[in-house]
Amino acid sequence: MISLRRSQAPASLLALILAATAFAAPSPPEEEAPLPQLVFEPGSYDFGLQQANSGNQAMLQLRNDGTVAAPVNSLEINGDGTFGINSGGTSCYGSNLQPGQSCWVQVVFSPYDAAPFSAQLRAYSDSGTIFTAELSGEGGRARLTTGVDPTNFGSVPVGSPGVTKTIDVTNTGNIAGGAFIAVIAGGAIGSFQLLDENCSGVPLSPRATCNLVVRFQPVSTGAKTARLGLFGDSDGGAQITLTGVGLEPEPVLEGDSPSTSADAAAPQRRAQRKPRRGRLLRHRRRAALAARRAID
Repeated sequence: MISLRRSQAPASLLALILAATAFAAPSPPEEEAPLPQLVFEPGSYDFGLQQANSGNQAMLQLRNDGTVAAPVNSLEINGDGTFGINSGGTSCYGSNLQPGQSCWVQVVFSPYDAAPFSAQLRAYSDSGTIFTAELSGEGGRARLTTGVDPTNFGSVPVGSPGVTKTIDVTNTGNIAGGAFIAVIAGGAIGSFQLLDENCSGVPLSPRATCNLVVRFQPVSTGAKTARLGLFGDSDGGAQITLTGVGLEPEPVLEGDSPSTSADAAAPQRRAQRKPRRGRLLRHRRRAALAARRAID
């Protein structure tokens, strides 16, 4: 039996084994290409308190914070419709930002009511990567309200001095506001008079109160209704209902009229003066006769 040592193996066989071993060895993994890195500055923006039905704008920077070029494929607002992108003030559309380069996004906040709002500004780049900034703000509105509406003045006789009441108005909103004029605006405007007020011309702060002094003096009988209007620049206006009933005039007694009493007393005084004047004349004549007799 003949044994073949390793050293005696044919060279071709040894080369074949080495080639097979090299083919089976795993290749080193390939390095992944770096992804775009975009950053919004600031990362969140609060618009604060903004009057309803008005707009405010802010500029946010979008910067390439990575090591490779980052195209800005699209921009959008995700969330409430009170936020929007002003395309005319935005330079990021279609940009291909190199490392360290920036562009600008102009965001608009337009609240429609007195409430808090929030949304998210998003930028899309290659490989579907999304970069975001948080947006927030609160809508403001002035609300002028009265604790009692309608204001009832009760029943008042026609021709009387009337009834006067003070109406308190409070701003229950979250932003200052008020009215530029207060006036009896509709209904039985002849029977209600606005005597004094401090609600117009000056903004009323939240939870502050102003006053209106109104008199009900009916010009005729029957139920009366009118509107006290507070007209504001935008919000802040109010309508207050005024009610009352006009009664028949109160009867006037003959003895209760000062003019009638005076007219009735005048003839009596004149009648009383005549007898006194006659007696005085007779007394003077007697005195004169007595004096003549004494002389004679």
